[in-house]
Amino acid sequence: MSLRSVAAHLALVLAPLAILLGLAEASVRYTHADESCPNRFTGHPIWACDPILQFKLAPELDVLGQKLSRDGFRTHEFAPKRPGVYRILALGDSCTFGQLQRGELYGYVRNPYPLALEKLLADRIGPGRFEVLNVGIPGYNSYQGLMLLRGKLRGLEPDLITVRFGWNDLFLSEAPPGQGPYRESDRAWFVALEDLALRTALYPFVRRLGFELSAWRGQSPDRLRQAFARQSNWSPTIPLADYDHNLRRIVEIGRARGAQVWLLTAPYNTKPSEKARNFVAYNNKLRFDELMAEHARYNEAARAVGRELGVPVIDMDAIYRDNPDVRLFIESDVLHPSQWGHHLEADALYRALVARGIATPKSAIAPGNQPGS
Repeated sequence: MSLRSVAAHLALVLAPLAILLGLAEASVRYTHADESCPNRFTGHPIWACDPILQFKLAPELDVLGQKLSRDGFRTHEFAPKRPGVYRILALGDSCTFGQLQRGELYGYVRNPYPLALEKLLADRIGPGRFEVLNVGIPGYNSYQGLMLLRGKLRGLEPDLITVRFGWNDLFLSEAPPGQGPYRESDRAWFVALEDLALRTALYPFVRRLGFELSAWRGQSPDRLRQAFARQSNWSPTIPLADYDHNLRRIVEIGRARGAQVWLLTAPYNTKPSEKARNFVAYNNKLRFDELMAEHARYNEAARAVGRELGVPVIDMDAIYRDNPDVRLFIESDVLHPSQWGHHLEADALYRALVARGIATPKSAIAPGNQPGS
């Protein structure tokens, strides 16, 4: 059989398959059948099931009278980057999102540090020159941040990505039994194939079917929540070696897309109430001092990655220790900064932008070089 004949036969086989896949993709996109799934986050007031990342923010979540963006973030709607605009992606967890812990209840700061930074830049540099997108999600760890970059955040063309994770990496593992760990494959071919699949709606739809099958087998959301509550020994959601890997991959992806990457360490409240100490310790099955010692190891891992890869590290942990203001945290919260803390972090990032020549304050521009002169 000639090569031309083989190619013709392959075309006859593959063409109908391509048409079927195209119709299936269009159908899933039209019906949004890839967006819902059952797991222990189903029905939660803050989170909803996500077929790729286990959970996402509930679309109807109201944050101090404000709705989330269409893409599920506490930020501007995503749009093509305007010419001349320096775009910053603030990647992180609830400390980036702007959440507060009040006992077992959640509250929010009005101006989380990404928004505070954008306002600071507009005031001191000029409006419209910098855009800061808050893509922090409460509960997310470094693996989920990595997957956001590989998926939902693709195509945003950031100039700078700030990365602030750690707490949900070291906290007690929440990977549901039988649904796999938060870990990127070490097979390069699989990662490349998954990158292509993440561009489709069919991939999350197929993942959704896996959740549906688990629910059909009796792994209901209530049973999954109970299984998590019954865990008795501490084990981190993201082991330190995987945390190191995830940070390196975030740097790799950011640089490949033409962005700078800055790593941020995570501070904590050194004087929380006894109730707050007990709450975080109990939920992680460790003594408070042991948990904070583990936290220090994750911060040091971020510093080490920064040194080895030549990536700036904005050491928020050290900045907070140099500013022992009791207002930086509320006493009922161990890890989420208060509004004062968010302003401190915004100021630290602003100063870093100025120090690196990325932002030039209006007062530092010679009169003859002022815009419009």
